[in-house]
Amino acid sequence: MAVTTAWRRWWWILLFLPLAAGFWRLRFDVEVLDLLPDTLPSVHGLKLYQRHFGNAGELILTVSTADAGASETLAQSIAHRLVAESNLVAEALWQAPWLEHPEQTAELIAHLWFNQPPEVFQQLAHRLAETNLPVLLSEVREQLSTTMSPGDIAQLSYDPFGLTRLPESAIGAAPSFARGGEMFASSDGKFRLIFVKARHDLPGYKECGEWLAQIKSLVAETVAKTEGTSRTAQIGYTGRPAFVAEISASMRRDIILSIGGTSVIIALLFWLAHRRWKPMLWLLTLLALILAGTLGLGGLIFGTINVISMGFAAILLGLAVDYAVVHYQEALAHPNLSVPAVRRTIAPSIFWAAMTTITAFLVLNLGGLPGLAQLGSLVAVGVALSALVMIFAYLPPLFPERRKPRAADSMTPVEMPTATSLPAGRTRVVFGLTGLLILGFGAGLMRGLPRMDRSADALKPRESQAYATLDAIKNNLGQKREPLWLVVNGPDESTVARRLDAIEPVLKEAVAHHALAGYTLPTSIWPRPDFQSANRATAQRLTGERGAMRTAALAGGFSEEALGLTGGILDTWERAAKTTNVFWPDNALCRWIFERLASHEAGSLYAAGFLYPAA
Repeated sequence: MAVTTAWRRWWWILLFLPLAAGFWRLRFDVEVLDLLPDTLPSVHGLKLYQRHFGNAGELILTVSTADAGASETLAQSIAHRLVAESNLVAEALWQAPWLEHPEQTAELIAHLWFNQPPEVFQQLAHRLAETNLPVLLSEVREQLSTTMSPGDIAQLSYDPFGLTRLPESAIGAAPSFARGGEMFASSDGKFRLIFVKARHDLPGYKECGEWLAQIKSLVAETVAKTEGTSRTAQIGYTGRPAFVAEISASMRRDIILSIGGTSVIIALLFWLAHRRWKPMLWLLTLLALILAGTLGLGGLIFGTINVISMGFAAILLGLAVDYAVVHYQEALAHPNLSVPAVRRTIAPSIFWAAMTTITAFLVLNLGGLPGLAQLGSLVAVGVALSALVMIFAYLPPLFPERRKPRAADSMTPVEMPTATSLPAGRTRVVFGLTGLLILGFGAGLMRGLPRMDRSADALKPRESQAYATLDAIKNNLGQKREPLWLVVNGPDESTVARRLDAIEPVLKEAVAHHALAGYTLPTSIWPRPDFQSANRATAQRLTGERGAMRTAALAGGFSEEALGLTGGILDTWERAAKTTNVFWPDNALCRWIFERLASHEAGSLYAAGFLYPAA
């Protein structure tokens, strides 16, 4: 008997088990793309790009001063300082990698040649045959003696065999020794970019926020130590880490303000109406427990709660307090009734009111936005929890002497409040104000319905430094229009290559009809397994002629330094010829380029293209 009584009294403790499991699973999601329906091809493509291409997770720093030289010096100092923190930063580029490490271009050039159709690669091998080398080197010396172009002199001096003269189909994929700064600096040099890659993955908002705070501290320290720039330098941060950290901070601030502000208003209104501490504090305590319980159940159901769904908190507070106030007011109005009697009187109306509210918010699940659907579900769960908590837990501690049923409960009829009419003067005021409101609304509608914002700007924070920095990049680097991202995937390199080849004629036709201003596809840089397989024998033959090429170059008046690029290309061909799988270049420069254009993973591969609209 005692066990049964204890069970009836303490059974609710078992509810903490699912809540604990929910809090263990609970994660907060601040990714903007997760607020949009994944069924849309555009959203799905954006998620693919962000998930599979490394530059989508880069932090971009902007450095702006009044002097081009000061901006260059400061950007270089910041990059070197960040790279020195090897536990935080894997890479920090303040200029094009082929300008900082031109020797690394050899591997990319070798890959582009190795990726050419076999007949093109054989033509190169024929040009580099031992019998043709004297004539080839004589032509290069002639060009060096007659050209007035500094670019030609620099190129021919370090490329006596013309290996940088790529076929037309591969020219766009190869970097220039002299160009590339337009990706890192404005035309006047006063505005510069630094691309920073974290040493470790930053999967969540906590990791992004902590890492970004450390980066900002290092940058501020470097700016302060750089002479002549500390006062005029403007540093900006954008990219995924900055956006995620900013949105999470904004989310915390909004939640604190909304919950705190709503709680203060509730406490103030309750105090003005009843002027009693105990019921007010107990009400606030239960509201906090309801919010915590709803979060726990949300974690149990969804696992991850996105940023927009956290708006349920303020909505839930406003709904839950009504159930408590109705109970409390009824208990004060009928002091002879016990708590169970008050509960029997009020519970049916609260039950149906809660059902109506729950149904209305669950309808949000029929829409296309996951964020609103989750918001509706959380409010529905919270309203159900609020009704149960306020019905069974609010009154007993406030009226301990009325906890048990009384004999008079069944004999005392519940007195319903009778309607009273307002005085004539007040009635005229009410109708007058109502009429003015109707006229005002009618005048507003006569001007037309409110305009709908169909852009993505509605999802942007009101004050965002990351978005402001992104706009500054567009303005200073002349990127007025956003490109469209085209993501092509397939199970292997050959499939992706065929799909790229099939897409390119369509895009060329779009450019011809002025539907596109231009496009960028990684067609020439994407590995071609069939071409590579056919080119392995030619690559072996070329690397076997390394000694003859060196002897001919030295005899033709070129130094050992002039053969550095040629040696790097031959080394790459030697490695490629020995591979049995598809060859992917893997030095730092090639990784930086491929992270923006290609992604190869077990089971699936992705290639990214950029389409530039004509208007």
